[in-house]
Amino acid sequence: MEHAQRLAGLRDFSAQLAQRLAEPKESAAPPRLAVRIGGRGYLLEMTHVGEVVPNAVVAPVPWTRPWFRGLANVRGRLVNVYDLQRMSGGEALREEQSRQLLVLADSLRANAALLITRAFGLRAAKDLKALPAAAAAAPWERASYLDADGVTLTELDVPRLVADERFGSIGI
Repeated sequence: MEHAQRLAGLRDFSAQLAQRLAEPKESAAPPRLAVRIGGRGYLLEMTHVGEVVPNAVVAPVPWTRPWFRGLANVRGRLVNVYDLQRMSGGEALREEQSRQLLVLADSLRANAALLITRAFGLRAAKDLKALPAAAAAAPWERASYLDADGVTLTELDVPRLVADERFGSIGI
């Protein structure tokens, strides 16, 4: 008898689970990765992030733009390394500010990584407060937000960055 009740309970649970999985999902935005590049915070859609690599060695490449920092070997694959802060018109990241590489997702077909100071977690859209629209410092920057910790984060439009002429024109 007890066994039959357990089986009935399990069938009910399975039916409820199947029903919930079949229901349309709310269109909640997926979480975004928060990173610091120098003194600024950025948000990146997780679909644009491949991985974050700590302490990668970057080999400089001669005759390239100052924001192209060189090549890094990431798991046997050479990736182009960019200093986004310098590319946006700021100072080059100092060595102590560029401890990690954010390798872009393969789906972007960029074979590239951005120097970042650090990745500091995921942010859900519901936990971000939109800030008044301001002129973007670079064409690949979208809206700015304030997170629950009071940190200002600018959304990075990674496909737009990768499509920018400067991104592909590294030679001088």
